[in-house]
Amino acid sequence: MWNVGAFLLALTLLVSVHEWGHYRVAVALGVKVLRFSIGLGPAVWRRSVRLHGQNTDLTLSALPLGGYVVMLDEAHGPVSPVEVHRAFNRQPLWARASIVAAGPVANLALAVLLFAAAAGWGQSEPAPILSTPLAHSPADLAGLVGAERVVAAAVVPGEDGADRDLALLPLKAIASYSDLLPMAAQALSQGQDWLLEVQAPGALAFETQKIRLRFAQLPDFNSFAKTESVSPLDTWGLGGPRAAALVGRVEPGSPAAQAGLRPGDQVRKVWGRSVPDAQFLRQAIRQSVDAGVAKPLDLEVLRADHVVLVHVQPAVVLQGAQSIGRIGAVVGATPSMQWVSHGVFESVAIGIQKTHAVALRTARMIGGILTGQGSLDQLGGPLAIADQAGRSAQLGFTAYLGFLGFLSISLGVLNLLPLPMLDGGHLMYYLWELLTGKPVSSDWVHVLQKVGLVLLVALMVTALVNDGIRLLR
Repeated sequence: MWNVGAFLLALTLLVSVHEWGHYRVAVALGVKVLRFSIGLGPAVWRRSVRLHGQNTDLTLSALPLGGYVVMLDEAHGPVSPVEVHRAFNRQPLWARASIVAAGPVANLALAVLLFAAAAGWGQSEPAPILSTPLAHSPADLAGLVGAERVVAAAVVPGEDGADRDLALLPLKAIASYSDLLPMAAQALSQGQDWLLEVQAPGALAFETQKIRLRFAQLPDFNSFAKTESVSPLDTWGLGGPRAAALVGRVEPGSPAAQAGLRPGDQVRKVWGRSVPDAQFLRQAIRQSVDAGVAKPLDLEVLRADHVVLVHVQPAVVLQGAQSIGRIGAVVGATPSMQWVSHGVFESVAIGIQKTHAVALRTARMIGGILTGQGSLDQLGGPLAIADQAGRSAQLGFTAYLGFLGFLSISLGVLNLLPLPMLDGGHLMYYLWELLTGKPVSSDWVHVLQKVGLVLLVALMVTALVNDGIRLLR
């Protein structure tokens, strides 16, 4: 019930905002709106109200799975000569296109507000404390050892390549570990060095050091970057935030289970060497393979205030062209967390940046599915959305706001697809009218609407099938 409630609240809000976008722009351009309905099917509540100089029926319908706006239009029936100038179909092309585009634009604007609200409200995020750097990575070669706190960072412009210029380079304050990701990605995409200002453990606030991670050192690290990296932070050698080497879930029948490792065990030493954090241990496990054979791991484990010696024989797994060790256990405790919130202007900037990034990523994903380059398995239906809605609501207010933002963007981008039955399809009709000087014929509209309906039903069925498969797993 929690998932259903969170899902219905999300859908009602997003659909209401979408339809309000159509409504508000239509009214602003002088088009008469006859009905504004939240939900589909028979009306359960209706009231005529005078808004913005005109009477409109506000309606709540039985099925809370959508909504619609009905405008005065000669395509739907005869219109009084007195009001014909207020009919949608009599408006100039730019006005009709603006009204149609207003729904998706409203969803994107809502996403900006939701992401900004989430940033302003704040959330608990991993502290920007570094793990032991990955061996031979730019972070390792730069002299980082782990446990440093990053206080500021910047991408080094090509013009400022010399070390003597770094003192003048403006740095951006780092509030959480997640703040490092955009800069790591930017430096990689631009082929530039990355500057971190770090504070050693126990140092005073003013005692910091600038560490330069060099892009030129990445080629020597490509064997790892190509096979193991899932994040720009991995590529630079930073990995995830610092966390204790605590054993989490142990897979039944795995090397870890056979050796007697248990959830909650804290690994203190491997091969007699101190284990400072989880990333160090994960590296030792991965690098235990030599010439295709895994070397046994001699672990000193702290278990319920007792020291236990455990010998684990890793399994050899082929990752790309590289053989690595695996023990079948989750390694790493929850990192140090801190509450991070932002000011008004910074929150708005974050909202705009995140909306832009998510919209592009969503468009690429949908484009890949439509062109056959992506998998249809990525499609999620109402059950998947409801599940995500419930999970995010349980994680807290900020997580739920973020989920609403992502869903609002998905709704906006989906509606801009050039498919009949969607706003994007109507915009394509108007593009044709702009290029040819005449509207699409009614016969073609009827044919295209049927094609669009078939495509949408096929997508919905695929999404529902994917939901069913996920439930059965």
